[in-house]
Amino acid sequence: MKRTLQVSAVALSLLAGCATVPKPAMCFAEAGPNARSFPTPDTWFALLLHGYDKDTGANPRPTVDCAGAPVWWQDPAADECVEAGPDSQPLPPAEKLTEEDLVLETLQAGQRLVWVMTRRFTNGEALGPVALVETTEQGFRVEALGSLRAMAKNTKLRLEKVKGTQILVAEGDACTTGDEEVCRRHARIMPLRTNRFFSESVSNANRACLGAAWFPLSRELTFELPNGLRRKFELTSTLTFAEDGISVQEQVQVSDSDPAQPDVAPRLYRRAQDTRALELANNALVGNKASLWSRMVEQQVRIGARAVPEPPIWALPAKKAPQDAAEAAAANKQQAPAASEASPPGKPAAKKPGTVTATPNSP
Repeated sequence: MKRTLQVSAVALSLLAGCATVPKPAMCFAEAGPNARSFPTPDTWFALLLHGYDKDTGANPRPTVDCAGAPVWWQDPAADECVEAGPDSQPLPPAEKLTEEDLVLETLQAGQRLVWVMTRRFTNGEALGPVALVETTEQGFRVEALGSLRAMAKNTKLRLEKVKGTQILVAEGDACTTGDEEVCRRHARIMPLRTNRFFSESVSNANRACLGAAWFPLSRELTFELPNGLRRKFELTSTLTFAEDGISVQEQVQVSDSDPAQPDVAPRLYRRAQDTRALELANNALVGNKASLWSRMVEQQVRIGARAVPEPPIWALPAKKAPQDAAEAAAANKQQAPAASEASPPGKPAAKKPGTVTATPNSP
């Protein structure tokens, strides 16, 4: 009996000790009082990016987050889902990171959402590590981490809670670069599971893919009809978050115009609206139907209409042809690290000797 009591006492003491152990951080960086109160962009770059050198400010290639995971994104393709992800091409990575590559959002005292944009795309999106960061008496702790791809202009980050699960919401603008700037807002959502933000597609109850968790809040698309008319689709939508789920309200207006009569105003053809529900079920984003936009666009494709390509927000720079074999080899060598961001995660980059970075911790 005495031995049993001793074992029980030891077990209780261990349980009590476990209860007082703080939740392990994914990464940690020590910082003095001044650095904690007035962090610079370099503070966040060094915290979230493996191998970042404050002295040079160079954009590390390939991009690896502070926990050693490659920064990577894959939207569903057209042959995988009812609706494919946004159409875009990656731009060449910037040589150095600046304040324009950083998004900070304070959630409450000592808690921030931090996004570092390390790669940009022709449609106005950017890709980079995103983290939930706590400020402690010793420095900065990364409590949750992931890779985020979202619109890079006027970006706002927040956390919503659905069925006890935190969801990262990233809203930003895609703006034209012509004489008259036109901005259209888009949203990405990423559930937080354990300590990782996950990029999940929306699927139906049978786990068939409906589309990316990417929601244009404003969108336009024009079709050329077989009879020569042009049909323009205009979308406005809103996202609403509640404890039991997410609702997406969509409104689409369709108008026809005749290119042969440019002085005649477009004629309203149709208005439609619908609401679809999303819920978190069995570690997945489940929707009750495809988006109204995708269903209406599919109808146009069936009647033989042709979509007019949308101009890119940022055009790819012209490629210079290498002059000789040596220059071609050098060009291929420079492009090889950048390709890792568009392919499945692999082995993280080795740490540069003498570089001070955040310390990854086991989750």
